[in-house]
Amino acid sequence: MFLIGLSGSGKSTVGPLLARQLALPFVDLDATIARTAGKSIPEIFRDEGEATFRELERAALARICARPASVVATGGGLPVDARNREAMRRAGDVIWLDAPISTLVERLSRAEDHGRPLLQDGAAEGLARLERDRRSLYAEVGARVGADCAPTEVVDRILVALRDGGASDPGGEATVNYPPASVVVRTPSQTYPIYVGDGLLERAAGLLRASGVDAPLHVVVDARVDALHGARLRAGLEGIRFTWHSIAGGEERKTLESVSCLYDALLAERPERGHVIVAFGGGVIGDLVGFVAATILRGVRFVQIPTTVLAQVDSSVGGKVGFDHPRGKNLIGAFHQPSLVLADREVLTTLPPREVAAGWAEVVKIAVVQDAAFFDEIERTSEKLRALEPHATVTAIRKAVQLKARLVEEDERDVTGARAILNYGHTIGHALEAATGYETLLHGEAVAIGMAAAAHIATTMGLHPPDATERQRQLLLGLGLPQSCEFAERADVHAALGLDKKRVGSRLAWILPAGLGRGRVTSDVPDELVERAIDLVTRPARLAQS
Repeated sequence: MFLIGLSGSGKSTVGPLLARQLALPFVDLDATIARTAGKSIPEIFRDEGEATFRELERAALARICARPASVVATGGGLPVDARNREAMRRAGDVIWLDAPISTLVERLSRAEDHGRPLLQDGAAEGLARLERDRRSLYAEVGARVGADCAPTEVVDRILVALRDGGASDPGGEATVNYPPASVVVRTPSQTYPIYVGDGLLERAAGLLRASGVDAPLHVVVDARVDALHGARLRAGLEGIRFTWHSIAGGEERKTLESVSCLYDALLAERPERGHVIVAFGGGVIGDLVGFVAATILRGVRFVQIPTTVLAQVDSSVGGKVGFDHPRGKNLIGAFHQPSLVLADREVLTTLPPREVAAGWAEVVKIAVVQDAAFFDEIERTSEKLRALEPHATVTAIRKAVQLKARLVEEDERDVTGARAILNYGHTIGHALEAATGYETLLHGEAVAIGMAAAAHIATTMGLHPPDATERQRQLLLGLGLPQSCEFAERADVHAALGLDKKRVGSRLAWILPAGLGRGRVTSDVPDELVERAIDLVTRPARLAQS
């Protein structure tokens, strides 16, 4: 377990107390470096420079990661290096001790060591600068624990995090996300953590236990995912009893027949109500397995391990599970919240570029109707997102999950209308999927086209600025997403719209943007605008010539 944080956060004080509680040895990384170098940390900075110190620090961390378990107090600058962050994530758990700058300055003023490097321009100013530079890096790799209290209380807060897997202190003083849990979703039926980061498959057993899931597992995995990542998860489940079922994925298999086959396979193992079913794959596997978990033995717990961008940011969050009917998408289903979601960025690196792009459509959707600043950030980092650059990708997925979770908590079963804005782009998007037999478009591609149609309607109605519609179009195109589907038959799209679940009486409920960061639900869309929008996304070539 690695303790990170700024100077004065109490790592070297809390570390020995925590180690005693956990019956583990304690290691002070700076002290280890000083012993190896034969001089103090300030002397290394003075005589050899910061670059040399960072090399010594990285080498010392690598040696510690190779040793048996211990509690390690690290230097404040160690997480700045991405290699160090990755080494800590892979080797164990990371706890970020966080305290106000005023508290840190007061502690440092009492300390005997006044020669701390990087703080020579004044403790308050130096710490404030470092806090601005490092806070996002600390949050990326570590669970935040408030450290503005006595060391023994900090230890208690860490132990609560270990026990409860991410529960927050009611007073707000000990907010914890453990270990890199980005979100804790709290609904009337279930509270559960969502972990986003790298190397989570290898740590699955520990994360499951930390989240209160320590029961026999029945893992259902997409066959393609099994070939690519199955060995990683099987190794990560060491110590937990589990069975393994590899099945074919794909939207065309999201059917009642597939559900029936899963019932047969799982019931043959004589499952019990206390067992847990694990969905390991993309959105189709998550939806199918979630529905089976909701209904087999009248409902058992299940865990989502989503393996596509789209599944990580959308279908694995919120408890919507089910399957398709020939008359429409997701017409049969249930609400069944997972007990845990593990979103490992590394599994995304084996996706085809088209699958990656389809996932980012859902992220753009969330930003358009919920958070303008997030939309700006996606624009700035779009090239990094296409390349799945680790920091940008994890940051975007976490933010998207946070925004969706906020609506899920407010409207778990999609009845008040708050959650409805998450269907932006889905009205025509779902119709396009049905019209093309669920075989031509990926879900995210259909949503991207549906967003183009909805934004056109909103702009024509005066709800949405034309420049915002154009920014959306350029961003989606830049992410590799289509804005039209020329081969969809207009009559088939119309027929599919007639079965939309959001229909109220004879009118469709449309989710429209109302300025970036805002969305609204309305049934007052003139039929001629719907016709024009369908033309726009199904026959753009003809429209361009007219």
